[in-house]
Amino acid sequence: MKYVLFFLINIGYAYSQFLPKEFTGILRVHDSTMISYKIYLEKNIATSSIEGYSITGIDGPHETKSLIRGTYSSKDKVLSFEEYDIVYTKSSYDELDFCFIHFTQEVKDFNSLKKLKGNFNGKYVDGTKCVDGEIIVVESSKLEKKIEKLKKRLDKPKFQNKIAPKVIDTIKLESITNKEELNVVVKSEVLILSIYDSGKIDGDRINLYINGELVLEDFTIEKEKKQIPIKIKGKKTSIRVEALNEGSSSPNTVKVELNGPSDYLETKTTLIEGENAYLTLIKK
Repeated sequence: MKYVLFFLINIGYAYSQFLPKEFTGILRVHDSTMISYKIYLEKNIATSSIEGYSITGIDGPHETKSLIRGTYSSKDKVLSFEEYDIVYTKSSYDELDFCFIHFTQEVKDFNSLKKLKGNFNGKYVDGTKCVDGEIIVVESSKLEKKIEKLKKRLDKPKFQNKIAPKVIDTIKLESITNKEELNVVVKSEVLILSIYDSGKIDGDRINLYINGELVLEDFTIEKEKKQIPIKIKGKKTSIRVEALNEGSSSPNTVKVELNGPSDYLETKTTLIEGENAYLTLIKK
């Protein structure tokens, strides 16, 4: 089962033309297996077409971001969408191995849609059947309010001496940890890699390698972005971030952005001294 999107806003359109919806929850497969799932949908008010992305296996070893397309018929009251392309994945990248979700559900009013719950069909890129299951997601803002309410409840004195359940923030920025490899599908021939510290400046130092070549040696991460142009020559371009220390506040964290004419990605590396994180750019 594909574990696993990334959405590019088309700035050529006015925001008023689109109606955005964001949901967070789970995929249930094989009756008992549950996989975290986040989905972002935008309905074009003029055409009723749907565009967006999904993230499967959030913050896990197989996290994958996929593009979504679909339609909403206000006449038939039916929402239909499918995942169709990989933006990035922490799994080994082989497009034919990914199981894409195809989902259809009766929806009375897209504008007031608060949750999605129903069966989905899984299909490989060639259309053959893979794993089926169930989508169970709720509006992300509603989930955030519940999480915040739970956090406040756990902060009360009567809970201070008890073991609190772990509250998982499923909408935080995805990160790459030790020995994880993030495979990013790109269309651009040239990209700009930017690295910087988006939080407290604490002296984190790294080595940066591109295709095995040491590009930045013993580099201290600052607030100001360090920009490095990358020309995509072959099918794959490898990027490795090596943590040389943990600064004054562990762990070593580096904000990473990739910008190109047809691509944009932001993530971060979270490492301790001596650990490595990997990004592989795969030319579409």
